[in-house]
Amino acid sequence: MTVTNAWKLLPPLTTATVTVAVFAKSFIPFIFVGSTVVFAVACLAGMALVAIAIRALANQVILVPSLLVALALIYCAVIASFLLHSLHRVPATHLLGILTFHGLFLLFGFAASRAVIAVLAVLGAMATIYVLVIAQYVVKFGDFMRDRYLQDVFGVGIDASITFHQNIGSAIALGTIAAFGLFSRRRLFVFAALPFVFWFLFHIAARTAIVALVSSLLFWAGAVLWNRSWKLATLSLAGIVVFATIATGLFYQRAIHDKTVDAVASDAISRTIREIQDPRPLYRTQIWTRAVNHIVTEPDKLLFGRGIGVYPIDEGFGSPNWLLKPTEGNMYYPHNIYLDVLYEAGLAGLLPVIALTLLPLCISLGRWNKYGTADQASILLYVFYFVAMQISGSFAFSYVFQFFLGLAIGVVALSRKKDRGVPSAPIVRLQS
Repeated sequence: MTVTNAWKLLPPLTTATVTVAVFAKSFIPFIFVGSTVVFAVACLAGMALVAIAIRALANQVILVPSLLVALALIYCAVIASFLLHSLHRVPATHLLGILTFHGLFLLFGFAASRAVIAVLAVLGAMATIYVLVIAQYVVKFGDFMRDRYLQDVFGVGIDASITFHQNIGSAIALGTIAAFGLFSRRRLFVFAALPFVFWFLFHIAARTAIVALVSSLLFWAGAVLWNRSWKLATLSLAGIVVFATIATGLFYQRAIHDKTVDAVASDAISRTIREIQDPRPLYRTQIWTRAVNHIVTEPDKLLFGRGIGVYPIDEGFGSPNWLLKPTEGNMYYPHNIYLDVLYEAGLAGLLPVIALTLLPLCISLGRWNKYGTADQASILLYVFYFVAMQISGSFAFSYVFQFFLGLAIGVVALSRKKDRGVPSAPIVRLQS
């Protein structure tokens, strides 16, 4: 193999490796070979491969200066908040984990933008494996959802498997988005499969995946419309917002007074209604309400927050730690990335986070027709996790989100490089 051919293989090899690293802890089949081992090996291999291309990545990153400024402001605010308010309450490893893993996964995502087709291929393979395993289970044992819970489809033990519906739902949804980029000339078949995908997500009650996938598809439709008529796109967006607001309000009011909801039904709607009615403090609506009340009733902490990692302490669950040393405090957070940052780092942290997370979407709207189909799919993957973070996200432990944020930033940077005609290392693209 010549040096030129080896160099051409570097971007897709790097991308496939780092994508495996990102999903090593959540892809269920890795349990059988040791997910931690897969995670560690893939991370080390990914770092080595990224180091080889560091010069090309450095040339790429300078094309997004506004996003670099936002990144710098975010982590300066995080460090300052921790040193001022959290140092004697939260282990320093929590801050170290945020800085280390956020930086690593942002870098992985940014590097993956040089071969986005490999990201789509890995996600498509993951979804395919899930579909095949579940289909095999259905043939042998029947329905995989019984007694309100997902059955032990993978044979890992029923106590563990009942929580896998979110992993599986997200993987199927991501695979569906990946198919939009992988099969651009057969996209009609992907659209035809959508009803089955949504039925599956509804059946396993993967509610976050349903909302995030719908949002990704709406963003795609909105981006296409925006590049044809921004006025029509704006009116359509306003109509969707009004409709969603009214529908959500009506559903909430109905849910509060619904006396007929099945106490054991496992579908997404029944579970949501039961959670709205349940007064216990660990459900999402109650968590959001308490967090907002704390913020509103303590305006003196609005600017700089209460300290990184103090939310679970205030809730009575103890301090968080980091990915490699999970504690009870790691499991409790405001379930919304903006609310999380506002609570712990105040407006000083929230404003740059809003800028950083929204800029790739705003920039991509205006450049949508310049993106290839694989690049468009990568932006939709980011939209998926952006929406998921508004429903159940944690800033400190948002490693997968950081990866797709880095991917979106990288796509924007490469698009700008192409506009300027700047020579770059070979980049793998999907020809549409």
